[in-house]
Amino acid sequence: MWILRFKPVDCKNCYKCVRNCPVKAIRVKNHQAQIMQDACILCEKCTIVCPQHAKAEKNDVPSLKRMIAEGRELVASVNSAYIAKYGAGSFPSLRKALLELGFSDVREGAEGAYLVKREYERLLEEGEKDVMISSICPSVVRLVKIHYPELMDSLLSVLSPMQAHGKYLKEQNRECTLVYISPCISPIAELNEQINDVSYVISFDELDDWLAENQMCIEDEKENVEPRLSRMRALGGGMSRIMKKNPKYSYMNIEGIDNCIRVLNELKEGNIHHCFLELNACDGGCIGGPSFQTSKVCRLQSQLELEKASISDASNIENGKDFDISEEINMSRGIIGRVVEESYPTEEELHEILVKMGKTSPLKELNCGACGYNTCREKAIAIFQNKAEVSMCMPYMREREASYANKIINAMPGMLVTVNTELNVIQLNKAAMDLFDIRRKKSIIGQPVSELMDDYAFVNMLSYGKTFSQDQIFVEEFKVYLDRVLTYDKSNGLIICIMKNVTKEIAQQQEIQRTRIVAARMADKLADEQLRIVHKIAELLGETAADTKVAVENLKETILAEKKEEKREKPEVWL
Repeated sequence: MWILRFKPVDCKNCYKCVRNCPVKAIRVKNHQAQIMQDACILCEKCTIVCPQHAKAEKNDVPSLKRMIAEGRELVASVNSAYIAKYGAGSFPSLRKALLELGFSDVREGAEGAYLVKREYERLLEEGEKDVMISSICPSVVRLVKIHYPELMDSLLSVLSPMQAHGKYLKEQNRECTLVYISPCISPIAELNEQINDVSYVISFDELDDWLAENQMCIEDEKENVEPRLSRMRALGGGMSRIMKKNPKYSYMNIEGIDNCIRVLNELKEGNIHHCFLELNACDGGCIGGPSFQTSKVCRLQSQLELEKASISDASNIENGKDFDISEEINMSRGIIGRVVEESYPTEEELHEILVKMGKTSPLKELNCGACGYNTCREKAIAIFQNKAEVSMCMPYMREREASYANKIINAMPGMLVTVNTELNVIQLNKAAMDLFDIRRKKSIIGQPVSELMDDYAFVNMLSYGKTFSQDQIFVEEFKVYLDRVLTYDKSNGLIICIMKNVTKEIAQQQEIQRTRIVAARMADKLADEQLRIVHKIAELLGETAADTKVAVENLKETILAEKKEEKREKPEVWL
């Protein structure tokens, strides 16, 4: 059964969940974070810090509504953190609201805290254990039994306040169904234990939504507060503060899961003795639980309200009023430790993984923590255990992307120059470096682009906010013509200039133009010569035609003259 998990979301590779998980119970697979149920201690840090609001937790409110509609008898046990939520004198109003929602009875969970306190005092009086770790925080209990099973002997096998109250209420009414209202979801993990009598757990956030659906508000009747010591259980160190002390033991309060882990690590060394340790996963105790971490509840005000509802005389706590429960209840609890089975790589396997992460030498092991793990070696172990991916290493990915980008840029046949809004050069590819002979200009990076070429188009783009420009320039120093395409990336404050050396094309065009001019001149000359010849031929043809005409006329006259002569010489014939 899952209790807490992430909804499928578009993870942004921030790894906040991994970074904030104190026991690294997060697996990242295909860029999607997943909660490892067997290793999770239900501190909810991962979901609180998630910028995608990916929290998906088991919600039993719909089931409770259905049971109320069926006429089932529900009894609510309310964690004392309600005081931080609604005020020191809010319980009467809260009880009335829950009864209107359909609950048959509403009781303060501090009654269970009283039973636990009484059992702790008995065990301390017996003094059989050297070091005692409190069992009031379900997250701490899971932390010890899953991740510190070697300290199970120090963890008190005592019912939690929720379990103790459930057992007490169940003995009073065997037919009721118990519902615990909590500032966190960690008590849900206790529902599967055999000695548990509580059937459902809902958070204050879920209760607020339920009340809002019915347009209910909780009022704080400050003048009617009757202090009860065991309400202090909701405050960090509250249980130690109200317990009768055994002078043979030191009493220590540890708040915050990271601090709890440090103390447990110290306990493993065996240097701490005769000590009662009250460990709370949340800073401030239950009033610092997940239901309050994302709200605007004032921590200091909450603590003052809680003390007001718990202690009537701070100078005489031992004689303060508490709940009056005379029944003797078996408070023993069988907590079984279990080790999360994990394999670890050999030194050779670890080295291979580090190489895949780009950590080819100890100097490259930055241990930056961006991936969520404290060290590169810790991250490599997580990769071996299929908890993490190589791509989670930000420096490696950036280096690889920069390398790929540089390879692509340098492989470009065209030249690339990138400048900032101050018109200083920040990047050149190899083609540009070769063209501008950057070996002679080693310090060109950071220098004005005008050191390389005309910068009018750059200035014009910035002045008029243009995003695109195209032109052709001649670089006198290198005797080259360049076609330029400029793109202004306003979001990053960069102007990217991609150029093509068109000197050969320009030379070819000029040569073609010269050839055309020569050809045109030759054509003109040929045309003139042909015209001259035509004129000469015409002149010759004209003279020949005239002579011919004269000759023909002479021939014609001769022929005509001969015919006349023949006619005169012919004799006349008389008939």
